[in-house]
Amino acid sequence: MAVLKKLTKRSDFLRVQRANLKYVTASLVVQGLPNSVVGHTGARVGFTASKKIGNAVSRNFAKRRMRALISQQSNALVEAADYVVIARQAMLVKKFSDIEGEMIGAIHALNKKMLLRKADIKPNSSN
Repeated sequence: MAVLKKLTKRSDFLRVQRANLKYVTASLVVQGLPNSVVGHTGARVGFTASKKIGNAVSRNFAKRRMRALISQQSNALVEAADYVVIARQAMLVKKFSDIEGEMIGAIHALNKKMLLRKADIKPNSSN
């Protein structure tokens, strides 16, 4: 996969949030949206850690962990999609390997949701 691009504009973060495609775990929240911007071929990722996490040192630690996790899982990200990863309090105390498992599950579940949304198929439409 090509080098990951970063989401930097607030408008991009808000656009991904409004799509309401997310997966929540104990340590993080992953939001996603298929990217409709022409010319963007790779996945774009943004990272946030609010003041609820703690002071600046704690927030930066959480963001470093999230960046490391995403770089390891970059091959699982959908091309031409935007992702926002939000740290939660447990990010600071859990083992890296535990958070990695959560990240893998969150990305796969979110990719499945994005695929279903793109196809306009409801998961339980066979009832």
